[in-house]
Amino acid sequence: MKSGAIFEELLDDIRSGRYSACGKLPSEAVLCRRFAVARGTVRTVLAMLRRDGLIETRDGSGSFLTRLAERRTGLIGLVIPDYARFAFFEQVRKHIEARARRMNFRVRLEVAICTEPENIADEMLGKARQLVADHAEGVLFRPMLAARGDAANIRIARVFQEAGVPLVLLDQDIVQPPGRSEFDLVAVNNVNAGRRIATHLLARGYRRIAFLMGRDAAAAQNANWGNRLFGLGGELTLRGMKEAVRILRLAPGNAAGLRRAMKAPSPPDAIVCGNDESAVVLIETLRRIGLTVPGDVAVVGFDDLECARSASPAVTTIRQPAELIAATVFKTLLARIRHPGTDPRETYLPAPLVIRKST
Repeated sequence: MKSGAIFEELLDDIRSGRYSACGKLPSEAVLCRRFAVARGTVRTVLAMLRRDGLIETRDGSGSFLTRLAERRTGLIGLVIPDYARFAFFEQVRKHIEARARRMNFRVRLEVAICTEPENIADEMLGKARQLVADHAEGVLFRPMLAARGDAANIRIARVFQEAGVPLVLLDQDIVQPPGRSEFDLVAVNNVNAGRRIATHLLARGYRRIAFLMGRDAAAAQNANWGNRLFGLGGELTLRGMKEAVRILRLAPGNAAGLRRAMKAPSPPDAIVCGNDESAVVLIETLRRIGLTVPGDVAVVGFDDLECARSASPAVTTIRQPAELIAATVFKTLLARIRHPGTDPRETYLPAPLVIRKST
């Protein structure tokens, strides 16, 4: 009998609760007799179970089920209030769900349905309480950017914390930088991404760089955009640039506002956007007011979505590694489920620059 088949059979035993009463797997000798295999094969299978965090081996005592193996419902909450606003999270969701299926977990996506910002917080609090009532084993939470965002995010996190549900934050913290909460966090390194963009634009000869922040309250509360701006401006300062990064507080489709910005004395020769969707809309708006990209002004996006690759011109952007983010945040949650008392960790992942014709 092959180790893969033995692994699946023992996995079924664990899921069915066969060993829950004693919390211990049979000895290696018992497993060898049961499956008619050599001890080396059994040890390979046990190593596979340890790899997935389902057992831990104690010298002289045998293999014991971990907290992760003793799960009750297999339910994982994926709480992303602003899911509909950011296309990137669809990619992350798919990869998280694929990881969860392999570990026999099921993922419930919770998003905001309300359109009124003042009601979103109450809606998401209700959904958080329902996940607790349904005995979620753990939660992945991407904090909201809506009005009342910071206070609401903290209240949502407290719902899970007070119920003893392990929580890992995805993409950004529930407090504004440079503050840091007591929860695990997995995100890309937005400060370094901003520095990377600045280095590229300076190398291409661009000197009057602007950041398109947008006008809505959510954009102002987006800590990731703030960190990118911080990295962008910091790199320019380190390189001796006297002019600070300009902030354009207008929507990418605002032709009149963009026309005024581009007719001002010393207009920007490069505009950095918070995401690819904004960059694509901005390029079209620049075209409508008679400007070319990159001839008159360069444009940079963020995320590396299909719209950036298919735009004309194709958009230079920062690639968010969706699969790596999903794998890391899910692994972090499993570790938090197994070891709830460990100190919180923050993990920042690399995000490479993808150079295309828009710069």
